[in-house]
Amino acid sequence: MRDGTDAAQPADTADQPDPPDVADAVDAVDAVDAVDAVDAVDAVDAVDAVAKSPVSGGPFPMTLWSEAVYSRRAIPDTLAAGFPAPGTADAGPEVLPDGPRLPLAPPPLHLTPSPASPAGLADPAVLAALLHYSYGLLQHDLTPGGRPLHRAVASARCRYPSELTLVTPEGAYRFDPLHHQLVRRRRPGDGETIQRPGDPGPPRYLVITSRFARTARLYGDYAPRLCAQEAGMLLGAVHLVAAALGLRARPVADRERLLGLCANGLQAAGEHPMGFLEIGPSARHPTDRAWLPPDLAPVLRARHSGAALFDPAPVAAPRALLADLDAALTDAPFGDFSCHLLVRRVEGVTPGHYVHDGGRLRPVRDGDPLALLEQIGQTEGRVSLNFRATACTAYVAVRRGSAVARYGADAFRRLHLTAGAVAHRLCVVAAGHGLSARVHNGYDAACAERLLDLAPDEETVLFQVALGTARPGAAFRLPVVF
Repeated sequence: MRDGTDAAQPADTADQPDPPDVADAVDAVDAVDAVDAVDAVDAVDAVDAVAKSPVSGGPFPMTLWSEAVYSRRAIPDTLAAGFPAPGTADAGPEVLPDGPRLPLAPPPLHLTPSPASPAGLADPAVLAALLHYSYGLLQHDLTPGGRPLHRAVASARCRYPSELTLVTPEGAYRFDPLHHQLVRRRRPGDGETIQRPGDPGPPRYLVITSRFARTARLYGDYAPRLCAQEAGMLLGAVHLVAAALGLRARPVADRERLLGLCANGLQAAGEHPMGFLEIGPSARHPTDRAWLPPDLAPVLRARHSGAALFDPAPVAAPRALLADLDAALTDAPFGDFSCHLLVRRVEGVTPGHYVHDGGRLRPVRDGDPLALLEQIGQTEGRVSLNFRATACTAYVAVRRGSAVARYGADAFRRLHLTAGAVAHRLCVVAAGHGLSARVHNGYDAACAERLLDLAPDEETVLFQVALGTARPGAAFRLPVVF
């Protein structure tokens, strides 16, 4: 059931564990403060539809804009305790892909390529680093089961619905992050020889697909939006890691080319193609880029979404944060977006509203933006985050009106790829300055459009990312080393 109000779904896209026994839906930060549980019968139909919808039918109907971005939608109250949505059963452990397995080289501890030795996928260390630092396991919580396992990008409740597949002339190879291996998904035709995917040859492709049912087990029919957000962040992760390795990664959103790559059994049943990148050698050294840490690896290992309840310490962020955000956004893989930064506490920077568009960061208005933040972040009559303690909060906006007019229903997928790639950069920049970055959907999209002065019926906010200094907590997280 829906309450008919015009606020965004408060589903948290942070890679956080499911909090045990939260009976009263503690806070909207957990994405569990939706007041009404989805009707059990509706949830069964919704999750079945999410899991079984055919690729050819398109997994993103036009109604998702009103139902998942603009409308305040109820989610199952079972989410608080981490139980499956009403009427569903936990999927349990998934069967790993069939096919010959190719162990990857141990990923390097540093991502600092030498100008004298241009990178290529023929180098086992480069292939391992690209996959591991894009979507591999980087951390795990010290619990009896060692879970949740945290990968290189944020994911709603660590469900990680995305899959990453390397497609080469020799075959298709699914990345298995748990074992740091490649699994051959597609066999060569008769008469073809089997080669390792790192052998020299034409450009390779990294294809992103998504298993909506993984996320739907907790979020019901809100899952497609969360999966689209993660796919965009994963695309941004591959693009950034490739740059650090001296590779060229050209993102492609074209649906027909994507479906062509996924033909002949690349994706499993219930697995939806989301996007891909063409990987090849770069003509320039990574230090030529507008923004890239000197060593990306430790920054990615430090990326953190904060505690289950995002309540940062009220500490000012370093002055260089805004300069790095500006440079990183300028170098994003897609350019048709704007990023509004509501800055509260950054050393040497006047609090206020700033916007990055057209390749530069500029001030919009001075003054503490707390009132704006608490209006945009209102869900169910209360503020969804502790904006009073954040350093700054970013809102990533895209041109929905133009995209829908040009691409129809497929605009939803395309625009989430654009915005997700930007959101991942925000998270990485924050990590580089010792900050946590929390992707949180508890915002009112219509209110954000009005208060951020977005173009009516054209621009839409798809991501809210809060940046702040994490407080010490009881959780203990360990690195994963292969």
